[in-house]
Amino acid sequence: MPISSNSFDMAVKFEQEGYDYYKKHAGSTENPFVVSVLEKLAEREEDHIRVIKELAEGKKIEEVDLEKVDLEKATREVFEEFSESEREGWKEEKASVYDHALELETKLAELYKEMAKETDDEDEEEFFKALMKEEDKHYETLQNVFYYLTDHDRWMAEKEGEIWGWMNT
Repeated sequence: MPISSNSFDMAVKFEQEGYDYYKKHAGSTENPFVVSVLEKLAEREEDHIRVIKELAEGKKIEEVDLEKVDLEKATREVFEEFSESEREGWKEEKASVYDHALELETKLAELYKEMAKETDDEDEEEFFKALMKEEDKHYETLQNVFYYLTDHDRWMAEKEGEIWGWMNT
């Protein structure tokens, strides 16, 4: 069964909600690291919107190009632009910002999982699975960065550097 226009519309709506949310909060924080992470996530959501719209307009899966971005690497590059003393001075961020962002990413991943199940087309199924994995990466990025910033001692104790251990430097 082909993907319904309702599913495409819902995907665009959720991606747009994520984009708007990240842009809004990137503009309202003073932490340059958080600004950069939120801007990168907004860019990713914008790329997803473009690709979903192209598919909804009838482009074939092989004709659309989902830009591949290593979010951990991009986040690390930004993180390393700041000295340890600069990182010490970063303000703690509001947990509610992250909670909502994590909720958005979870909602998107679930939507793409369902869309992958709905289609008969193998290429579309793989595409939606790829989008689902993208949203999972966004979730992981948010979880690591914001937990690191909002409850650093607990993050260190629980993670012991196993995930994104480079943030311990």
